[in-house]
Amino acid sequence: NTQKVVTYIQNNPATLLPPCFWSGRTGNYTAQDVVKVFQGAPRNCRTVGDIAKRAGVANPDATFTYAEWGTLSDAFAKSVSGPVYVLLGKEVGATSVWLTIEKPTLDKSKQSGKVTSIQIWEIQADGSVKRIS
Repeated sequence: NTQKVVTYIQNNPATLLPPCFWSGRTGNYTAQDVVKVFQGAPRNCRTVGDIAKRAGVANPDATFTYAEWGTLSDAFAKSVSGPVYVLLGKEVGATSVWLTIEKPTLDKSKQSGKVTSIQIWEIQADGSVKRIS
């Protein structure tokens, strides 16, 4: 299933846009739950989990291991372009996929001009989101 999704990502770049990455938590609010706000209007962004579903994986959360998510996130981060949305909790693990894979890849893509902007939003204590960068 991992290779199936990676191949889908590589072959369908238009379906990845606009991309949204997430990591961490603020108190009881996890980025995985709060990112749903970004998946609707006005951003309508897509996460790697959304893309896995488009590739035919019915339940990505139950399908992939942490290492496999790293592989998928790497392919996703390397394939996106244009503006990128990032949702972070106030607490993000030092070994998170965001810090170890996605952020460095997106930073390189921004330097090359493939990614035009990286909007970083943070989950607040009440579960709302605030743009911080």
